[in-house]
Amino acid sequence: MERRKEILLKALQSDNEEIRKASAEAMENLEIRERLPELEKIITGGAPRLDKLRALYSLSRLRGESVMRLAAKALSDSDEDVRATAVRVLAEIGDRRILPELVEMLKDTSDVVKRVTLDALSGFREPKLIGPLLYALKSQDTGVIERAIRLIARLGDKKAEQAMLYFSVKGSPSVKELAIRALGMMEG
Repeated sequence: MERRKEILLKALQSDNEEIRKASAEAMENLEIRERLPELEKIITGGAPRLDKLRALYSLSRLRGESVMRLAAKALSDSDEDVRATAVRVLAEIGDRRILPELVEMLKDTSDVVKRVTLDALSGFREPKLIGPLLYALKSQDTGVIERAIRLIARLGDKKAEQAMLYFSVKGSPSVKELAIRALGMMEG
């Protein structure tokens, strides 16, 4: 870490503005990484909601297993905004290893968290998601259903055909449209 800092400090002296800017951003990221133990206390402790949100958003600039696991700890927070932010941060990190935890968030009690989770899952093209997406279609929240259908359409998996046929007839106008589009995108 010290060698990185040394190189970045030298780069801050560059005549090239873009190099100075990149170096400053990299230095900020190193400082955030050095503060991971402090951020963990904020995220997992009884810190105020706004402090937890700030701590989580600072993680979104970093990568690595320790960062991912720290953000995942916030998925069980009692505050839906903290859980939703944790999902957004994990989506930004984009590591496939976190998919099981994200899929589990489709069972959250908050429709906001479910919607954010579906948005996060849209960054992954994973056939194993079809089962959890079909489960999400049981929601009473139209936003959850619409997002699940969009993802199903992207996957194009025929396993969802019966559900799409149902929604193309019984859904609200926006849900019908999405289901019809999904039917057109399905394999076989």
